[in-house]
Amino acid sequence: MVKARPRLTQRAFLAGCLVLVPLLPLALMQGKAAPKEVIWGIIGCGDVVEKKSGPALQNAPRSRVAATMRRDKAKAEDFARRHGIPRAYDDVDALLADPEINAVYIATPPGSHLEIALKVAAAGYPLYVEKPAARTAKECETMERAFSKLPLFVAYYRRAYPRYVALRDALRGGRLGTIQSVSYVFARRPAPPRAGDWRHDAERSGGGRFVDIGSHALDLIDFLLGPLERVRASATGPAGQVETRVEMHFRIVGTSIDGTATWDFEASEAEDLLIISGSEGSVRVPAAMNGRELVWPDGVESYDPPDPVQLPLVTKVVDAILDGSECPSTASSSTRTSRAIDAALGHYYGGRSDAFWARPETWNVV
Repeated sequence: MVKARPRLTQRAFLAGCLVLVPLLPLALMQGKAAPKEVIWGIIGCGDVVEKKSGPALQNAPRSRVAATMRRDKAKAEDFARRHGIPRAYDDVDALLADPEINAVYIATPPGSHLEIALKVAAAGYPLYVEKPAARTAKECETMERAFSKLPLFVAYYRRAYPRYVALRDALRGGRLGTIQSVSYVFARRPAPPRAGDWRHDAERSGGGRFVDIGSHALDLIDFLLGPLERVRASATGPAGQVETRVEMHFRIVGTSIDGTATWDFEASEAEDLLIISGSEGSVRVPAAMNGRELVWPDGVESYDPPDPVQLPLVTKVVDAILDGSECPSTASSSTRTSRAIDAALGHYYGGRSDAFWARPETWNVV
């Protein structure tokens, strides 16, 4: 295991200060002159890094990538070569020992997040991790504790979309009056099975596609309206397999806002619609995950999606690491989303506070 580096000479003093100052710039945490940029080491080089996060980490102001890691060294070297990254590794510890990096991004399947994150924390680096942060809320809580004195951010990147920032500001400004309810419907036609797809392997993913895709919508509702509570849900799926349909009812904490949401990954027609209703009308958000429009009672507003999609959030992550500024997607907000997922799927898996994927009774195996 990589040991914490001696450069963190002021950590003992700063640990007490963190009670009053929740997030300190990287320079103060490391007890050295302020760095001018965040220099990333990337762990995992799959599709999300190719299309969403990798370009953002390289193009955000004051951000660049110095090293990447994948267990397949040839694939790691290919990724590095194509993206102009100086070094490639096939071992997590080797990447963490790279002398240039000062922050880490994890983009492996969720089943490996906790183990890798604990190594990153021991090495003393800020962390940006793909969503969901881990398989269960319990694993997320363990990560939070490990990073109690280090920045930890989660890639729920829609929290920084101009479309959703504008929507939240409008709701808070009273454009719909008093918010009364929220509903969300997601439906997708069945996809042909792919060999080795981790999204269908509960040990690697924490569940089915609801955990991977549904987490975005749950986190978005948390961002727009507030944390979820009183979650009641049912989930169904083929015998011995991960869930394919989820129905949820919930309340927004501290309000009288009632919510419903459904996800169906074996539907006959596709749908993706968020509706928020208030005393003065409703706003419809068609193509909620990847669209452009907000349909208000008095007209339609359109927002271009970011390119790359993670750029606005990565920019805020970099600013938070370097300057101590606020980032909208934190460890605590991510853990709330994972708690909602656990509440929705707890009955289906017979509990989610342990390694439920390894229990024979989870899958009715005798």
